[in-house]
Amino acid sequence: MGEVSDAAHSVLAQFRRDGFVAPESAERAEFDVWDRMTPGLVLLVAYQVLVKLREEDGRTDPGRPAPGSDEETAELMARAMLGDEAAASETSRRDLITLDRLLELLASVIAEESLSDEAVDALVEAAEESCLVVGPWDERDDRRPLGGELVDLGGLLVPTEPGLKIELMSSREDGSLAGVTLIRGRTAIQLQAFRALGDTSWATVREDLARTMRGRGGSAEERVGPAGPELQAVVRIQGPPGKDRQTARVLGHDGPGWILRGFVTGVGAEPDSTEEWPYETFQGTVVRMPTETRDDDPLIRLRRPESGV
Repeated sequence: MGEVSDAAHSVLAQFRRDGFVAPESAERAEFDVWDRMTPGLVLLVAYQVLVKLREEDGRTDPGRPAPGSDEETAELMARAMLGDEAAASETSRRDLITLDRLLELLASVIAEESLSDEAVDALVEAAEESCLVVGPWDERDDRRPLGGELVDLGGLLVPTEPGLKIELMSSREDGSLAGVTLIRGRTAIQLQAFRALGDTSWATVREDLARTMRGRGGSAEERVGPAGPELQAVVRIQGPPGKDRQTARVLGHDGPGWILRGFVTGVGAEPDSTEEWPYETFQGTVVRMPTETRDDDPLIRLRRPESGV
């Protein structure tokens, strides 16, 4: 077992033994941290794996809630684990996914399925591995998938496909290439990468973005999506009354020394959208750290591809 999965196993074992979350287990789980792999995230993925396996067997029940627990909450959590966007939004809005509830349901399913200790160990290890193999990727990471076609833009290598439209963004300051927008049908995702200077992380960037959006008359709600913590937002744009708002989803990821940000607009950004392409594009993107940097400029700049865009 890896260090994180070992900690996750300890937290689960303590709950199954005692029937409650001990303070040291709550601290070890780090369930309020979503910007990196934690024992709490591994346990959440483990429950998701079991729920999906039960669905494949034709069973949609989420596991038996503990006495006194709300069956509706358990049902919402299970639907969210299966990718139901409405359920995910509701669980996020009501802050329903807590460590206590998660462990109640996970322990319940383990008991109902009569999983052996060896099977539980394998489940937790598989959950950790699942967390490890999801992009976006650093170019130096030898675990990243090598299949699929990528367009080399220097600081970013982005997935492409027939019919995809790619637009490069120029900096207003010096004309250099600051980002790229990929458009498929009625959905677009703008990608930009930054060096993580000081204590900057996707968590701090996300907080600043939400504050800025609200300060400018828009809205921003934090939730957990397929790529991790994101913002479901409405931003102010230039336009006549009634057309001065734009719905967006803002995705982010912390890499080794960098942050990748994805700004999704169009149909795929609507609150009830289940479109997978923007997430697949975001998670399939590869970041290449520059060899020469400036301390006052965190932006990872791009270049035009040899084949042209």
